Amino acid sequence: MKLGRIPRVYPRAFSGVFVALVYVAFGLMDMVLSLAAFSLGISEGNPFLAWVEGCGLFLPTKVFLTAVAGILIGLLYPHARTRPLTHCALGIMAFVNAYHVWALNVLLPAG
Repeated sequence: MKLGRIPRVYPRAFSGVFVALVYVAFGLMDMVLSLAAFSLGISEGNPFLAWVEGCGLFLPTKVFLTAVAGILIGLLYPHARTRPLTHCALGIMAFVNAYHVWALNVLLPAG
């Protein structure tokens, strides 16, 4: 008895829009946590954004850059070759936000 070819079952992939929205959420969380750090007197770690912060344009620049990155991720994610890059971007943003939370937790007084 000859068996037919067994079809591969792939996990359900996320849509580009979903991945882009996750990136935008991470980016906006980074912005809010950065503003909280600025209120404590901590300066921006990214040299470009530190310069922009000195010019008083941190908020619009951060929103613009996050939106552009989100749009690019949404458009490029359906192409399999770009997925590792988008996954790296999500991982970096998750790490940056975790670092913000940790640093603010260390710096803020308990209670």
